[in-house]
Amino acid sequence: MKNNILLRSEALASLNNDKWGISIGAFLIYMIITGAIGLIPVVGGLGQLVLTGPFLVGYFYFFLKVSRDDSVDIEDLFIAFKSKNQFLASLVSYLLVVLILFVTMGIGLVLWAFLVLGRETFMHFIDKISEWSEKFNPANLQSDLPLYDPALTDALSPEINWAFLIIGAIPFILIPVIYVSLSFSQTWFIIANDENISGYDALKESWNLMRGKRLKLFLLELSFIGWAILSVLTLFIGFIFLAPYMQTSYAKFYDNLNESS
Repeated sequence: MKNNILLRSEALASLNNDKWGISIGAFLIYMIITGAIGLIPVVGGLGQLVLTGPFLVGYFYFFLKVSRDDSVDIEDLFIAFKSKNQFLASLVSYLLVVLILFVTMGIGLVLWAFLVLGRETFMHFIDKISEWSEKFNPANLQSDLPLYDPALTDALSPEINWAFLIIGAIPFILIPVIYVSLSFSQTWFIIANDENISGYDALKESWNLMRGKRLKLFLLELSFIGWAILSVLTLFIGFIFLAPYMQTSYAKFYDNLNESS
């Protein structure tokens, strides 16, 4: 495969081919629409759950065309809404990824708790949480009950430093989540590139494509940290330029991944 420096260089070349303006516009429209959906009262959360997948496919499709030096249009952002199969594939794959990530986080958290707290302390802590949940059940809630129950912290020995525990939990959660995210990272490109593929098959294909390539993509993502810090220092204005640059680089990675497989 091409090295990451070359992929980024090619991404810049594609954007410099009169694509900066429309790419920035596409990024802003994508952010505004997806953000606005979440602000809709009552149904915003459900709307994001249903529509994020299709919008991701459109966003990835747009920058896939940018990376291939094809002509692009803002309308490309809505490609998944024009095909029933692509819409369903993007919806199913997104819901599955969310579910898998939550399960992964839960497993990592439970593993951390058993290893650090020990089985006896962990089970005692779970019992205390169950008691607390029952006490604050709306059906049993009384106005004179305290909003804080010190029994929750009594389940842990006083020698345990909470800050240390929280920091220690990060690797058990973060590392598996990063691994899974990298494994499924090509899903949206795959659906954008193949109108007839199912969501489940797109996930499988992404997992297979990323075998032995997860570290390479991770390093590509890390290579943008410096630019991300500068973007924060510019009150996030820099992300207007950084986001298209990053997404075009990831599109270059996807095409190179297919060429090398």
